[in-house]
Amino acid sequence: MKTVTISEAKNKLSELLAAVRAGERVTILDRKLPIARVEAIREVAGNPHLSPPRAEWDPEKVLALPLAKMSASASTLTAAVAEERESAW
Repeated sequence: MKTVTISEAKNKLSELLAAVRAGERVTILDRKLPIARVEAIREVAGNPHLSPPRAEWDPEKVLALPLAKMSASASTLTAAVAEERESAW
């Protein structure tokens, strides 16, 4: 895996993309901290924007997950989503 700084990525974008096309992953650093990874998109069923799942998943386990509960103050689904987003920050 290749690692570059933001300025190197900007200056050598064409070279980096050629490496990505060849199968290499590129990690971009900001002040020595990784902030992004560039990798090739694998085509799934004729759609280049989808990639295969990284691990098998069990639909039964997903359906068994607990549902989120709306608070009493949220009168609509939109209000509940807005409230949840605010509480995350």
